[in-house]
Amino acid sequence: METLLGLFALVFAVFMLGGLIVAWYSFVKIRSADAKIKELTLAVLHLKSLVKKLSETNTLRATSEEPEHESVVEQSAESDTQAADNLQPQTPQVNSTGNVNAALATHQQQAKTSLNEKPKPKSKPIETVSLAQRLEQFLANNGLLWIGAGILALGGIFLAKYSIESGLISITLRLILGGVFALALVILAEYLYRKHGASNHVTNTSAALASGGIITGFALVLATFSYYHFISPVVAFAALAAISLIATALALRFGPLLAVIGIIGAYTVPALVNTGSNNVFALLMYVNFVSIAAIWVANKVKREWLWWQSFVGHFVWLIISVAIADKSDIWVIVATMAIAFYLYVLSSVLGWRLTNKNLTPLAIKVLLMPRKEQLALVLNILLLVLFYSLHGFSNSLLIVSVLLSALCMYLPLRHSAFDSWPFVSLIFSCFAIVSYPIVHQLDDPMLVFSSVFLYAQLVGVAYFVYSVVMQKQFIQRASFSLLLGIAPLLVFAVSYIVTPYTVETTLYPLWTVYLMMMAGYALWQITKAHHALATISFWLTANSFLALVFTMWLNASTLSLAICAQLVLIAYGQQRFKVELPLWLSKIALSLVLMRITLAPWTQQYSNELVFGVHWSLVVLPMMFAMVFYAYWLHSNSELKKWYEGALLHLIALFVTTETSYFLVGHYPDFSNLNFAELCVLSMNWLILAVVYWWRFKISSRSLYLYAGCALAAASGLCHLALNTQYNPFLEAILIGDIFLFNWLMVMWAVPAVIIALVYYFDIVPKQLKLNKNKVLLPIAAGFSFLFINGVVRSYFQTEQIRLSLPTSQAEIYSYSVVWLIIAAGFILFGQRIAKSVVYQAGFAILLVVILKAFLFDMAHLDGLYRAISFIGLGLSLVALGWLFTRFKLVSEEAPK
Repeated sequence: METLLGLFALVFAVFMLGGLIVAWYSFVKIRSADAKIKELTLAVLHLKSLVKKLSETNTLRATSEEPEHESVVEQSAESDTQAADNLQPQTPQVNSTGNVNAALATHQQQAKTSLNEKPKPKSKPIETVSLAQRLEQFLANNGLLWIGAGILALGGIFLAKYSIESGLISITLRLILGGVFALALVILAEYLYRKHGASNHVTNTSAALASGGIITGFALVLATFSYYHFISPVVAFAALAAISLIATALALRFGPLLAVIGIIGAYTVPALVNTGSNNVFALLMYVNFVSIAAIWVANKVKREWLWWQSFVGHFVWLIISVAIADKSDIWVIVATMAIAFYLYVLSSVLGWRLTNKNLTPLAIKVLLMPRKEQLALVLNILLLVLFYSLHGFSNSLLIVSVLLSALCMYLPLRHSAFDSWPFVSLIFSCFAIVSYPIVHQLDDPMLVFSSVFLYAQLVGVAYFVYSVVMQKQFIQRASFSLLLGIAPLLVFAVSYIVTPYTVETTLYPLWTVYLMMMAGYALWQITKAHHALATISFWLTANSFLALVFTMWLNASTLSLAICAQLVLIAYGQQRFKVELPLWLSKIALSLVLMRITLAPWTQQYSNELVFGVHWSLVVLPMMFAMVFYAYWLHSNSELKKWYEGALLHLIALFVTTETSYFLVGHYPDFSNLNFAELCVLSMNWLILAVVYWWRFKISSRSLYLYAGCALAAASGLCHLALNTQYNPFLEAILIGDIFLFNWLMVMWAVPAVIIALVYYFDIVPKQLKLNKNKVLLPIAAGFSFLFINGVVRSYFQTEQIRLSLPTSQAEIYSYSVVWLIIAAGFILFGQRIAKSVVYQAGFAILLVVILKAFLFDMAHLDGLYRAISFIGLGLSLVALGWLFTRFKLVSEEAPK
């Protein structure tokens, strides 16, 4: 019993919610109507005042033309003068001795001026509506009707509860009375509608009554089935479906509220009543029937949200059906998808009778814009992919693929909005190729003319012929030109990818024949084409087919060159035939070439690749640079040229990175396990590239270069952090090389110090970083220089390792003082020479450190001759340095005189 009461309470809540929605809708409509009535009233009053002024003017004109006595004329003139004064207070009055005609003329001129002037709208005070006024308006706009209906429903529920608890009404009688009550509400709604007409008040009242009857009927059938078990699942299913369809039909008379109740109820019936049969055929036939009725009602009542309600309900049940269906249910699923195509796509574009036709060319961007009919197509394709992914390959997949391709190829003949659909069917055909199993013997010479390979040949040739025919017939529709270059290439490329290794020797020659024949036809059509778009599309098609042939027959590095050559051919074709391709197409092609060559050094097939007896990158990268530069020269679009400039810069960066790594380390860096040498090379290369990208940013102001430079600088910083902590030669047993000066210390510290000094001198760091170069760049450069100089001195005495734990000789300790003394002297003299105080101040700072070292360190660690030589040399050096500093200072002071 509690379940039944809860169900009734839920019904009442839905009923009240629907009533409030309808009441609020009526309230908003009436409020807007009242505002329009007020505006019309003001306009009528304004027109009345204008008409009154015109009538006064006509009366004055008629009076001036009648031969009256002088006194009458004077009296009229005086009255007219007073009227003129009323219209414009600044107009002078005319007395009895004045000119009457002049007064009349002045009056008429004033009247015309007042008519031409537009009345200034008065500022209306903002009306504040109190809560009591809103409540009053709500009650006046059918509010009492819906509140009364809800209270009436509550009273009925309480009466039924009392009767049940008291045992006054049996179960059967309760159900009969409930059915009579639901039917009575619907009949009463129909009676009121026919009796009093289709006014808003009557329609709302009828909708409220009919909604209560429909909801009561739903609750009654559910209670009879689930609580009392008086009827079978089949009977309950049919009863609920019938009630839903009745509600949907009543929506044509009483408004969309009943359509909402009917459509939601109809789609929820299979979930509320489970027959236990798992009959996908019966389920989908019922869903199709409900969807047809719902779309018909949605078109009748002109409500877009009803369309979306039906769309969601239809595809939710279609998804569930695909998930629970068997392999044998494919055709009922396909039939349901076909009905969905008609209801949610074709009927809205081509009309219910499929008679509409529009062949106006549409741009590619317009075709790719999201639309509701495209959503239906995508969902159907995804559900087909899901079905065959769950159940595996079957011959029905090929039939479905052919039917879908035929539909998508036919629809563009009727409407240009479907021009993008052949691409969708192309993707599904490629899915069929990938899913097709190879069941024949791999050594069978006829294998290439059977199974998936035969299917790929038929599909590729079919799309090529279709694209050529459609391009000739609709040359202005660019999608067919794009399809010509993509469809056959994609089909043969996918079949090439899935081909087993043992079949390649048999398949590649056949595929080459197909591709060369289609490329030859495309080149032949170039000489006959009279439209620029057709010419360039055939040119691109031939180039793409040749690129796939190169892919099948050429090796890794030579293939990269062949693909890069296509960029040159595309640029040449655009210049030769005076056609500008979409920028995104050229950008994608350039990006793919760069992505391939960037990832190449870290792939297995490139590891031991040789070209002309040398490593491939030493030959391929310069040749690619030359090709990209030539394509850059051929292009005229400034935006595209910026992309090519970035590509050239990227190729230079890639060449520096790969070659330095290969010649210094012997192989490309392994990012999964970087060693000391690889970190040294990467830190140096990435810092160089960061500076180059920042320099490019200062020239072009493109944010991409700024971000790339910052990313590379951060990566280089991380490498240096690892080098100076985990792999620091002063702390760890690291082999730095056996060649003095030209060893890993130069790569690790000297080159970065020089680069940072150049960045500081030429001010290459972008201002957007807000970096204080005096506080950041100078300390970093000084730190790298300090480590390098000390490392070089120690490597002279320690050879391949410079760990601090190794024994240090007195000669080495003395050498540090000598080297830094020379450096300090150089800074002081050079700074004085160029009149840069910062430079010679740095020299004096170094000199101070050398003096402190001599007194604090050398005295403790040097003895005998080395100690004496250390202090004598330091003293002589200071005397000589002081003399030179003074001499340079005098020369610099006398120079301006």
